[in-house]
Amino acid sequence: MKKRLFALVSAVLALMMVAGCSGAGSSEGTVDADGNWVWERKVEIVCPWGVGGGADATIRPMADLLTKKLGVQVQVNNIEGAGGVNGVEYVYKQPADGYTYMLGTQSLIMADLQGIPTMNFKDEFVPVAKLVHSISIIAASKKAAEGKYTNFSELLDYINAHPNEISVGMLSATGADAASLRQTLEGLPVKEVAYGSGSEMNAAIAGGHLHLMITGTDEIQGLIASGDIIPIVALSENRMKRYPDMECTGELGIDSYIGTWRAVMCRKGTPQAAIDAMEAAIAECVQDPTWQSFLEQGAYDEREGYANAADTQALMDEEYATFTEYLRDQGLLVRDYTAA
Repeated sequence: MKKRLFALVSAVLALMMVAGCSGAGSSEGTVDADGNWVWERKVEIVCPWGVGGGADATIRPMADLLTKKLGVQVQVNNIEGAGGVNGVEYVYKQPADGYTYMLGTQSLIMADLQGIPTMNFKDEFVPVAKLVHSISIIAASKKAAEGKYTNFSELLDYINAHPNEISVGMLSATGADAASLRQTLEGLPVKEVAYGSGSEMNAAIAGGHLHLMITGTDEIQGLIASGDIIPIVALSENRMKRYPDMECTGELGIDSYIGTWRAVMCRKGTPQAAIDAMEAAIAECVQDPTWQSFLEQGAYDEREGYANAADTQALMDEEYATFTEYLRDQGLLVRDYTAA
């Protein structure tokens, strides 16, 4: 009797081991006979910024398209705070099992170089695909600029004649906005003002309490249309189709082209089959008419948005080099990956 019981238990254990070694636990996803990833449960994409902002507005329509494409629910989870770092910390603590992703921007590169995350972001996260890449512009308050300047050349003349009078709003005094501004104005004497939210900054410039702002065009189309602000210069290689009368840094010979990009990322160690499957799904979703309409409405069609993992990694490497130099000059560099 004991021998039969032992044999039965052994057989059950053997079957469990076979099931576990077949590649296919429901908690980890499966790879089919051709090596393709098979989605088995809900996918989470963490947005490290709040509901209703530009990042959130970008990932939600993509998540809807991915839900249809993958055949499983793709859920957006907003974990905001610390300039996006709280979301990074959350994702870093999740299993790298192919079911947790994150929306990232260059602000996370800036935070990494300043030593804010507990981990080395550069070493612990990899891109899957870039979704959008907006063009930043410097715009002027119509009320504050009245009779003073209407274009970039007049603005430069005014700043030189009135040092430290002009205030420029941005969302981070140590972020990509500040780096872009200083590249564009070449160290001219202006007062930089950091705001806690885009809506607060927009209200200040519309009311004439702020002279200039640097921001993405996706954030201020309504203010331009209403005439509350005047587009001054686009940080782009070519003039924008929407605002053909606005000069751009490319034609002015200014090496300043940083614009906000947003990309899907994941922890290093995520199964390559899952990364490849997500990258391929995104590549198909960006061709969907719904996504193309989103790009047009948000002014994201002015610059190539989608990029695969390899091209997104190349962009990140470029910006790591640019921001390392910038933060070193500002005395804010903590993690210097070039020293390794």
